[in-house]
Amino acid sequence: MRAPAAGLLMVLALASAGCAGNPDRPADSSLECVRAVVAALPPGLSDPEKHCLASAGIADRCSLFEAWLAGWGKELRDAFDGGDPSFDDLAHDRRGRHCAREGDDPDGWRQCCRE
Repeated sequence: MRAPAAGLLMVLALASAGCAGNPDRPADSSLECVRAVVAALPPGLSDPEKHCLASAGIADRCSLFEAWLAGWGKELRDAFDGGDPSFDDLAHDRRGRHCAREGDDPDGWRQCCRE
């Protein structure tokens, strides 16, 4: 197997396995953890706020790696299913992960995402 394919398989295996150790984790699997965080976002957010707050929440409740993977996965899906892939969205995701590293308060993340 070629190295890039092996790396992709490893990422997919890690993503499907989930991460343990966080007692506040809303689900065992990565996909369900991400879905739970995204479903809990408040209504009325702009697209940049959605990306930033979702990424912060996923980093906090699931893991930083899963937040990174979810952001890239969303943009790759957009690229192949007629969505609107955007490097700006990835920048908002990165900002959200930064906000989560700065603190664990969702109100603080919202302020951080606006800066």
